[in-house]
Amino acid sequence: MHYLGIVVLQSQDEKKTTLALQKAGIDVEGIATVGGLLSQKNSTLLLNLEEHQLEGMIQIIKKECRQRTEYITTPLESAPLPIPISTPITIGGATVFLLPIDTYEEY
Repeated sequence: MHYLGIVVLQSQDEKKTTLALQKAGIDVEGIATVGGLLSQKNSTLLLNLEEHQLEGMIQIIKKECRQRTEYITTPLESAPLPIPISTPITIGGATVFLLPIDTYEEY
């Protein structure tokens, strides 16, 4: 059975992740995307996977895509004037979707 893997990751993790996936024999196509919360550059990878490649792909993603702490500015609620404060948030890692493919053809 074939699967379409959709992997959303931070753009700084794209190159090393793509190279590791290709080295493992996984077909990869990349699309530049933008995240919603911080409007930072992301990458979306489209993977052509066979069932025996799934576990290897997941291990590569876990190894190459790491979480990071970023700071966003939020207003201090109880202040008489709007005073911005930095709030840490965790971003990154990767989001992986796996979709089974009923029919797969190459031309």
